[in-house]
Amino acid sequence: MDFFSEALLSGKTGRIPDSGDWFAPLIGDWDCDYYDEPEEGRKRHVAGEWIFRRILEGTGIQDVFIFPSRETMQSNPQPDGEYGTSLRMYNKEKDRYDVVYTCERCMKRLTFTREGDCLVGRVLDEDHAFWIFSGITQDRFHWENIRIREDGTEELVCEIYGKRIR
Repeated sequence: MDFFSEALLSGKTGRIPDSGDWFAPLIGDWDCDYYDEPEEGRKRHVAGEWIFRRILEGTGIQDVFIFPSRETMQSNPQPDGEYGTSLRMYNKEKDRYDVVYTCERCMKRLTFTREGDCLVGRVLDEDHAFWIFSGITQDRFHWENIRIREDGTEELVCEIYGKRIR
């Protein structure tokens, strides 16, 4: 392992209390199915990867978001494919996660709270934009990018179904 990887990657250290370790079930490697409708009436499916790890002496969780997957990027290239990363740092004082996501085209800041069995991320610089993890089990999860329209209805921008790689 190199110095960078040794300094970045971590195991569980207790710096995130068990009561706030909401992203722990996502740590690992996931095959994912991404769905959206980039043009009205044209549904799209893209196979991808999502990889989660503990970082920085257990103070946070980082992910790598790869769509299309490395395995399918040649056979199914996507002009708007996204390769990004999120840093999730637990904020003990506010019992939430402060998050930054970045990729080639954007950088977004979010706050994640737990609402029942869902992890709800509010995009800070966009009114009525949410990223929601739900249905999290040891082997599966569901993620949605949702916008709330002015009339109060929800618009599903895109969604991802993850299946753990064993």
